[in-house]
Amino acid sequence: MFAELLTDVPTTVPLAATGAPMAAELVSIVVPLYNEYESLPLLVEQIDHVMTTHGLPYELLLVNDGSEDRTWACITALAAENPAIVGIDLAGNHGQTLSLRAGFERAKGEIVVAMDGDLQHDPAYLPQFVAYIQEGYDMVGGAKAKRPDSRAHSLLANTAHKLISMLSGVQLEYFGATYKAYRSYLLRNVELLGDSHRFLGALVARKGIRYREFPIEIRQRQFGASHYGLGKALLVMVDLVMLRFFLSYSRKPFRLFGMLGILSLVTGLLATGSLLVSSLFFGVNLSQRFPMEFLFSLFLIMGGIFLICFGLLAEIGTYAYYARRNRAPYVVRHELREPALKL
Repeated sequence: MFAELLTDVPTTVPLAATGAPMAAELVSIVVPLYNEYESLPLLVEQIDHVMTTHGLPYELLLVNDGSEDRTWACITALAAENPAIVGIDLAGNHGQTLSLRAGFERAKGEIVVAMDGDLQHDPAYLPQFVAYIQEGYDMVGGAKAKRPDSRAHSLLANTAHKLISMLSGVQLEYFGATYKAYRSYLLRNVELLGDSHRFLGALVARKGIRYREFPIEIRQRQFGASHYGLGKALLVMVDLVMLRFFLSYSRKPFRLFGMLGILSLVTGLLATGSLLVSSLFFGVNLSQRFPMEFLFSLFLIMGGIFLICFGLLAEIGTYAYYARRNRAPYVVRHELREPALKL
């Protein structure tokens, strides 16, 4: 029975009551790594144990994001021992978003799971992610049931999640966690740039796909120091502006800039026209009575023309961008892949 296959999953995880074992669908697990040499062997061991125990065929894509320690050497050694490991060594530090993108673009599985490499994401939840995907969900997220955060950090993070939910219209409880599972087709047309991995749930869920969350516990970090802090959380708040623009206008920027430009142009023309009429027919001395108003109306006209032109250029740039999708915003130095997959 299916429930018997998930004996290693923590008791906080609600088991799927399908009554049938999971089909042998390839699962691609993508892990971005930056100076995670100490935690990496244990992470690989735990993932291999969970996936092998539950009979889930998998590939493990380990993406080295310009680490300054021995992370790549460790990946190379682990890949020599385990044919399921795909090592990807990025030339330079590109950030977590582009590291995930490099892994997503090389994943061969129909189910793709993203997780962090610092051991805070427990691999024991992997079978549950796969189970929900195989039930028919397109995306499954882990919503933290408990996390070792400070009160200030938690308050700021919760505020950010509420804002993301409001701006995107996606009712997820927790957006920030990397630990999510996706059907692979969802990731083929998602543009990951900057720090947009934080909003990946919103970017794919807005398309009307089936998604759900289940509670997970975030473990204490065993090695090294966290890469996140209050400063990072504040940057997320700033990125919300870009999220709103991306969700609403990324493929039709002229609707935003054109609308603002036309509004500014019409307002400026009306204001200028009324002032000129007052001057020509009613003897109003604009230079003495309304000099700033007249200059401001001219500014509105010029600003409107600028916004309309900028919107047209942005629209042309958008078409050019989507016509040249074969250019990756990262550079891969090495890639290790064995033809065999771990069963």
